[in-house]
Amino acid sequence: MSSDAQLGELLVQRGLMSEAQLRTATDFQQQLGGDLRSIVVKLGYVKDAVIAGLVAQEEGVEASVEITPDVIDFDMIKTLGKETLEKHQVLPLKSSDGHSLVLAMADPNDLRAIEEIQFRANRSVEPAVTTKAALRRALNQLPDLMKQAEQRQGGRIPADRLKALRGTPIDKLMRAYLVLQVESGSLSLEDLLARASKL
Repeated sequence: MSSDAQLGELLVQRGLMSEAQLRTATDFQQQLGGDLRSIVVKLGYVKDAVIAGLVAQEEGVEASVEITPDVIDFDMIKTLGKETLEKHQVLPLKSSDGHSLVLAMADPNDLRAIEEIQFRANRSVEPAVTTKAALRRALNQLPDLMKQAEQRQGGRIPADRLKALRGTPIDKLMRAYLVLQVESGSLSLEDLLARASKL
């Protein structure tokens, strides 16, 4: 969807706006400037999330309205730099194939943004349409989102330790666990032995 005229036409065709509302929005646009999408959202005619879904459907790309720490590619943010993301109002998301780069953006036809990101990342870009508000919120909260992601990763068991855990017999793990509980004072040795004698 390359133009505001096409977006306006589509919104009317889908019954999301009336012809009168479209005329009002385009009058505002001529007087004040800006893009039609922002104007119809500000006028309260259509929610930004609805437009994002519609644009994604028309362009045949993914829609990503919610941007949470789980879906953001923080390694790619370090590669691209926050300035580039702010400049183009985009955010890299985790890719299912690990080769291409999923890029959350309000306008999937922003070729300047796509080309620059492809060049910097040295990967092909797959646009994922999102709302402008979700992008601004995520970019503004990026330091906090990075901390949340780091805290979650901190709780994960490294693969080699997980393998060792799975390879240890359960009876040995249970004995080790009970010894640790007794040594830390979380469990009374007398109570443990008394209970074991009743089994």
